[in-house]
Amino acid sequence: MDEYILFIDETLKAPKNPYFCMGGICVKRNYYEDVLTAEINSLKARHFSSSNIIFHYNEMAHSKGVYTIFNDAEKRTNFWNDFCNTIKKLDFTSMGVYFDQSKMSYLYKSKNIKCYNIAFVELLKNYLHYLKQCNGIGSICIESRSFNENADLQHTYYKFIRNGSIYFSQEDFDKHLSSLGFVLKGDNCIGLQIADVLPSALLRQVNCVKDVYNIGSMYRKKLYCYNTDNEGILGLRNLL
Repeated sequence: MDEYILFIDETLKAPKNPYFCMGGICVKRNYYEDVLTAEINSLKARHFSSSNIIFHYNEMAHSKGVYTIFNDAEKRTNFWNDFCNTIKKLDFTSMGVYFDQSKMSYLYKSKNIKCYNIAFVELLKNYLHYLKQCNGIGSICIESRSFNENADLQHTYYKFIRNGSIYFSQEDFDKHLSSLGFVLKGDNCIGLQIADVLPSALLRQVNCVKDVYNIGSMYRKKLYCYNTDNEGILGLRNLL
């Protein structure tokens, strides 16, 4: 069986975006280690003369920190064009889920709805479907939050596996899901950096906002079941 890794990130609602979105990229482990990491490090070196910088989409979009060079329109355009050309040729599958955060809280009459955990479980279902179709075994890599939040998500993960699903047998869980791992924000994890851009980029398409440099379109074309009847179920799913 081939080994896969799903790198996950999320974006919160904002004044011009009512949606909470969690999404990620699913990539074969050996391809990630041998090809994808080298391609992104080369991209970094071309524009920042170092592979040690860490892509954070919020800082990149607002030209903060090391990304103040993006105040130069030519440098900004050259980078994003190169970023998109690099991502286009990489072999991975994207997937995500999103929902109106305020509507979710109103529907369930609670301000304490765990949006993160809700999205995680729904994304996990799509990931398991993907792994079953590929006859692969997969792990999950997600950015670390507080220890309590990590423990809560880990509890949700194991509860999901233990209780099962009407869509999958216990054999499916045992055969296709491997592990859940947390990575510190400051670690230079290439997979999480590529996933970091994805939720905001896809939501620009959902919200019909100008898709600068066609980043959202690029990630959408890599969606699981892209351009099929199942794209809105298994690729990018609106939960509410």
